[in-house]
Amino acid sequence: MTGGRSRFSWSTAVGSRAREELAPAAERQAPVPGAAPRANGAIPSRDEAVPLALRGVSKRWSPAQPPVLDELNLRLDLGTKTWIGGRNGVGKTTLLRIAAGLIDPDQGRAEVWGYTARERHRRYQRLVSFLPAGDRGLYARVTVRHQLEFWARIALIARGEVKARAAEAIEKFDLVQLADHRVDRMSMGQRQRLRIAMTFLPEPEIVLLDEPLTSLDTEGGVVLDRAIEELMGRHGALLWCSPSGEHLDHEFDTRLVLEQGKLVSA
Repeated sequence: MTGGRSRFSWSTAVGSRAREELAPAAERQAPVPGAAPRANGAIPSRDEAVPLALRGVSKRWSPAQPPVLDELNLRLDLGTKTWIGGRNGVGKTTLLRIAAGLIDPDQGRAEVWGYTARERHRRYQRLVSFLPAGDRGLYARVTVRHQLEFWARIALIARGEVKARAAEAIEKFDLVQLADHRVDRMSMGQRQRLRIAMTFLPEPEIVLLDEPLTSLDTEGGVVLDRAIEELMGRHGALLWCSPSGEHLDHEFDTRLVLEQGKLVSA
């Protein structure tokens, strides 16, 4: 494998058919920002909660250093695109990994429709898909087709749909000429296109992207644009992090910068 894996996998992923599963009515937790208080302390319903919320999230990697995230709050709504910038090392990847449920904050909560990843691991996993920076998540000696089929299983796609969903992704992300090529014989740009295909294959509701344009060629950029348009078309939510916004052609509903552990308007 070309990169390491965290608690679940480098991507947590979902199919839209999981959306109706997420509103059991009676587990206790702190209220979600924007949700009306409930006298019995029950988890808010889907109508009351928000798709993704970071609530008072703090993370410190060393006692001798200031926190990379300091009581940070963030809300993503369906049908919106959010960009977060900031210099390298400021904590953007940490923010995304917490939002994806891959690591825990020192304090605060990351919630999807009112649940944390620990409380509802598989449901959280079905709703959020994360593309990390770098070259993680790929197996060097397998073909593109086998990589996508394997990833479909990891993303909890029904067994009978795995081959069809992988074949659909090969077509959709312009990987037909590469379908039977081994991953270790592909260029960096081709590998990035494959990783983008893996991220969007489960038709996630929430997509988290960490520097997605790295190593991506023009053809890959078109594929990524098309995938984001489709996500917005089904009323999903996008969070895109990168060091600079000057190379972005996308229209964002919200632009933020991470500075000293806090989010401020760009």
